[in-house]
Amino acid sequence: MNYTTPEDFIEEMRQALSSGNHTKAEQLSIQAIKHYPDNEDIKKCAYILAPAKATVSKRNDIDREGLKKSREWVNQQRINRKYLNQWVAVQNGKLLAAANSIDELFERVSDTKNVLFTVIY
Repeated sequence: MNYTTPEDFIEEMRQALSSGNHTKAEQLSIQAIKHYPDNEDIKKCAYILAPAKATVSKRNDIDREGLKKSREWVNQQRINRKYLNQWVAVQNGKLLAAANSIDELFERVSDTKNVLFTVIY
């Protein structure tokens, strides 16, 4: 297809997406940004359709020993079936709070540094 306007590219990307061809839509967005690098709609499409990026960084400020103790505590509760289906906040292997939802739990725990938040299942 001959793309003479940004809208031509956008329409073709929409058709590709609606037919489930995400790879084609991504490729079209790459072509479109080369032809129309200043077009805001094309930039938005290229951003949305760009491949996902993952970054990993090692954090030195995490209390790894405390986290290990907290994971052990959680595993023990799963075995004991205590706090089943509840959200818990655990720090250094000690329960800080338990709640029925993560939102409720965050309301109860103000300082979240080195706190493990999880649900017991």
